[in-house]
Amino acid sequence: MVCILKEIKEQKLFMYAQMYIYAMKGKAKFFKALGDETRLKIVGYLLKEDYCACGFSSGIKKDQTTISRHLKILVEAGILKYEKKGRNIIYSIKDDETKNFLKGLGIPGFDYHCNVNCYVREEEFH
Repeated sequence: MVCILKEIKEQKLFMYAQMYIYAMKGKAKFFKALGDETRLKIVGYLLKEDYCACGFSSGIKKDQTTISRHLKILVEAGILKYEKKGRNIIYSIKDDETKNFLKGLGIPGFDYHCNVNCYVREEEFH
């Protein structure tokens, strides 16, 4: 009986260690994603409002391929989410908790007015 309890205790300990490692990898990925100036600018714009992927290139002065790569990294890190609307992909901060956390880190929200006409009319979806 004592051996069985010891084995269960070791299995629990191993499981907790695995969960801790998994959680730490997620946090490292989150902060690593914020470790780039372009991605910080993207996050800053999204702290103010949601944007279509095509709208970032003129404000950030990078080509669309580079912007898309950075957006993918931010989504995979759990910072952003996206929604397809017609041919457009609209990006936003994942949720209010993440938005508040980012603001708490001191990331400023940037005002940016997209000059690309890529909006989607609501009647296209009804």
